[in-house]
Amino acid sequence: MAFDFTKVKKAAVTNWPMKLTALALATVLWAAVAAEQPTTQLVPVTLEVQTPPGRTVTQALPQVRALYSGSARELLKLYTSAPFIRKTIPDTLTLSTVTLELSPQDLTLTDDAGVDAQDVLPRQIVIALDSVFRRAVPVTHRVTAQPDSGFELVGDITVSPARVVLSGSEDEVQSVRRVFTVPLNLPPLRAPARQLVRLDTSGLGNLRISRRNVEVAVNVTPLTERFFLGIPVTVETDRDGAWESVPSEASVMVRGPLTRLVGLTMDSLPVIAAPPPVGDSARVGLVVRGPAGLVTTAGPDSVVVRRSGGG
Repeated sequence: MAFDFTKVKKAAVTNWPMKLTALALATVLWAAVAAEQPTTQLVPVTLEVQTPPGRTVTQALPQVRALYSGSARELLKLYTSAPFIRKTIPDTLTLSTVTLELSPQDLTLTDDAGVDAQDVLPRQIVIALDSVFRRAVPVTHRVTAQPDSGFELVGDITVSPARVVLSGSEDEVQSVRRVFTVPLNLPPLRAPARQLVRLDTSGLGNLRISRRNVEVAVNVTPLTERFFLGIPVTVETDRDGAWESVPSEASVMVRGPLTRLVGLTMDSLPVIAAPPPVGDSARVGLVVRGPAGLVTTAGPDSVVVRRSGGG
């Protein structure tokens, strides 16, 4: 039996709109079924790396991909809104490279998608950073301390540690000559005091500092008095002849920290009188040349200075 092409053509064109609609519906149905079938897909990942202040990444970040499972319909969402991983490099890092570990738990989706993260490739990445310059700089305090009544400060206010280390770019580190504490006014002190004081980092920009606080120490001691009797009065003059003081001896009261008064002797407290510029006799004041920082008072406060043998 011969093939009848005419009959076949006639059958093909008969009710062709209905047949074309059926074909389209079958195609859509197949696509819908295929879109719901589970599958896996490697998709690109956006990598975000937060560097320490003042440091930058010196090489391009490596390409990262993630293996997701889900329906084709849901996986398509990952191409319009890529998943991302955000990693933060700690401020304490001083090396020029750091190795970061990646895992599926690090993945974040910007849009909801019915997919499951299976793996991340690669699992480790190396990030290259610019080098760090370090230098120790002195700390200057801005602490004000006053002793309470009857007390005295001993020595200077000290800072511990006296230097801190700055880290960052060489130009920025070299531009800082010293670091200051924040201003602090201590109440009147009756005893030695130690206080943690915050460093003022407001002008350091992106530089990192080895510590945020230092300790300041203030030494305070109570004041006391000692009396010395019978100290000879020395007459100092460049005038000719011999001179004498009436009376020839004086007492001295010394006021200051007990630790400084303990070692004093009469020789430590010379009492000086000067004769008048003219004449042979006059009453003049007494001067005690005691150690610096001590309060000294002579008694009597004045004597008569005259030429030896005068009336």
